[in-house]
Amino acid sequence: MSPNRFQLRYVLPAGGYTATMKTLLSSLRAEASDPAQFRRSVIFHAQEYGIASAISAYGISRRTYYYWLHSFQGTKGKLSSLVPKSTRPHTTRRMEVDPSLLLFIRGVREEYGRIGKMKLKVLLDAYTSSLGVPSYGITKIGKIIKRHHYFFDFTRVKNRHSFARTRVKRVGKDILPGYLEMDSVILYVGNTRLRFVTVMDIVTKVAYAERVEGGLAKQAQSVLTHFASQYTIPVHTVQTDNGSEFLGDFNQYLESHGIKHLFIYPHSPRINGVIERFNRTIQEEFIERCEYYWTDLSRGDQKLTHYLDWYNMKRPHASLGYLAPLVYAKQYT
Repeated sequence: MSPNRFQLRYVLPAGGYTATMKTLLSSLRAEASDPAQFRRSVIFHAQEYGIASAISAYGISRRTYYYWLHSFQGTKGKLSSLVPKSTRPHTTRRMEVDPSLLLFIRGVREEYGRIGKMKLKVLLDAYTSSLGVPSYGITKIGKIIKRHHYFFDFTRVKNRHSFARTRVKRVGKDILPGYLEMDSVILYVGNTRLRFVTVMDIVTKVAYAERVEGGLAKQAQSVLTHFASQYTIPVHTVQTDNGSEFLGDFNQYLESHGIKHLFIYPHSPRINGVIERFNRTIQEEFIERCEYYWTDLSRGDQKLTHYLDWYNMKRPHASLGYLAPLVYAKQYT
């Protein structure tokens, strides 16, 4: 180090870092507090001109002055001791509430959910009028709700279709015919809402579709029964999404016939990719091109039967080596 330069060093007082930081924080609190400086001025004024002069000049009581002086001297003149403490009274007035009105407010909130205080005001006025007692204001009703914690959580009703479901992430490669994928699809032809339930064997690609009214499980069961009656290979597994039409009676029907029911994971339509692709095919090749679905639904259903016969018996399928599904399925029968 050059002789014309010098280095400043700060020596910590006794107590080290902790004492220094306490002193720093105390001074910062005092500087940010104008009341503390005002109280110190009162004390200094009394020491120089007398207590009576300070009381008269600053408009404080003798008891207050001695309280400040005691705090100031007790900390050996630290300005932080004059920082005002909480002025909240130790005891406060308690809000008086009629037990019957309290029970009424609780009952309404518990029965009908989180009814707001303004609506509760109207209901409470009608109730108190029938009792001949005074009602409460909106602010008081809000305080009652908050202080008594009248916030009742919604109890979710257990799903009646809740049961252990066997889910599948992907279909294995070594599977036999009789493994079906099923789905329901909603289409709009003009202002007409059409709902179809579709079925396909993912091995032979034999497909079936039927227009249904609504989406009840019994109708999905009926579609599966119609498909099984026309398909010579026995069904051993049905894979569906988690729609309500594939629960309830439909699931019980599969269990009673010893058919395994597999569910895909929610929001994962790619797992049902085979039937999803068939839904697009039948929509583009037939439903959107069938004029009878605009005028006569029964004639449209008849045309659908003819289309399915052509699809299964004559239409070439790329994944089957350009064979028709029923032609390909002969090797398994």
